Amino acid sequence: MYVRIAALLTCHNRKSKTYDCLMSLAKGEKKCQIDVFLTDDGSTDGTADMIKNEFPKVHLIFGDGNLYWSRGMYSSWKEALKGDYDYYLWLNDDIILYDTFLEELFECYKIVGGHAIVSGLIEDINKTEIIYGGCNENKQIIKSGNRPNNIMFMNGNVVLVPKSVVDTIGIIDPVFHHDLGDVDYGLSAVENGIKVVSTRIPIGAGYKNNYCRVRKWGVSINKRFKVLYSPLGSVPSINYYYRKKHFGLLNAISYWLYLHIINTLSDKMCVIMFGNKYIDEE
Repeated sequence: MYVRIAALLTCHNRKSKTYDCLMSLAKGEKKCQIDVFLTDDGSTDGTADMIKNEFPKVHLIFGDGNLYWSRGMYSSWKEALKGDYDYYLWLNDDIILYDTFLEELFECYKIVGGHAIVSGLIEDINKTEIIYGGCNENKQIIKSGNRPNNIMFMNGNVVLVPKSVVDTIGIIDPVFHHDLGDVDYGLSAVENGIKVVSTRIPIGAGYKNNYCRVRKWGVSINKRFKVLYSPLGSVPSINYYYRKKHFGLLNAISYWLYLHIINTLSDKMCVIMFGNKYIDEE
């Protein structure tokens, strides 16, 4: 199988994890051509120097520290488009890929007939549970199975996107700053008649993110709103854009109001109304 793949990553101050991820990706380079496009978004821990020394073939793009995940991935993808690759592989830099990750991705791609997006199931680093890949229409996380399962809400940890899909719906929407860029891309594909499916088995291991984006716990109301409107929060204007795009105007307005209401409520009142739903577990 000779195909040309552009692997897309973004990173910020996770030098050791980025190193481990790139080492695991190198396993796939023995089976086909994989060119790596990585946006270093203002790292100050020596990540860029490490990549230059240990992985000199990586195409490095530099950000100023304000790109975060979605815009960092957009930056890498925009650069990779110049190479007109057969496939684009999204990869989070905290993922350790298993030896047969490429075989599983392409086998699932063939099973569903091509012109599809395949999102790899990712288990936690202790291999006890599936933590990423995507969810069905009921927002239940996809588990391992005998066949690829349909995904409605896609996670962007390890994702194979063929050129035919890019020709149809383009690349990540740069409106998204940190989160929702992956979910938006998956929904856009589904809305254009493109299948989004999981792998049958885990193809890598990673770390679960328990950070609550919509409401910060145990801080002043001013701090809550500051976090809400930050890239690592759940920016109301971006949520409005996302929901209007996929679920309609009424849903977008309702959720915009909801975000402001739950951040106005005191912690005590929030517990009375919603239980532990918005307690930050990080």
